[in-house]
Amino acid sequence: LYFMQSDGGLCSASHFTGYRAVLSGPAGGVIAYSRTTPAKSGVIGFDMGGTSTDVSRHAGGAAARLEHVFETEIAGTVIRAPQLEVMTVAADGGSRLAFRAGIFHVGPESVGA
Repeated sequence: LYFMQSDGGLCSASHFTGYRAVLSGPAGGVIAYSRTTPAKSGVIGFDMGGTSTDVSRHAGGAAARLEHVFETEIAGTVIRAPQLEVMTVAADGGSRLAFRAGIFHVGPESVGA
C-alpha cells in the first residue's frame, strides 16, 4: 500500500505522515499531466473543487523538471514540507462571498453547492 505525497512521490504506509500529504490530490494531477504532455508543450493545471481551486503549471514533457517548494501557507497555516508548486485559491462556484470590515472575503466557507 502506497500513499501519494505533496511532493509527487509515493511512500509506504509505514512511512506515511499527514503533513506531507496535504496537497497530495493536486500533486497527483501534476504528475499525471506532466507525464502525458507532449515534450514541447507547456500546460497549466486547473483543479476546481467544492470550495477551492488549485492551479499549477508544467513546462511540458516527462523529462522536464517538476517545480518544488518547501514552504507554503494554506488558510493561514504554514506548512513546511516538500511539495509541488500548487497555488490554492479559496474560490469556486460554491464559495461564500462575505463583506467584513470593509473588505470582501471569498471562501473557504461554502454555500453547499
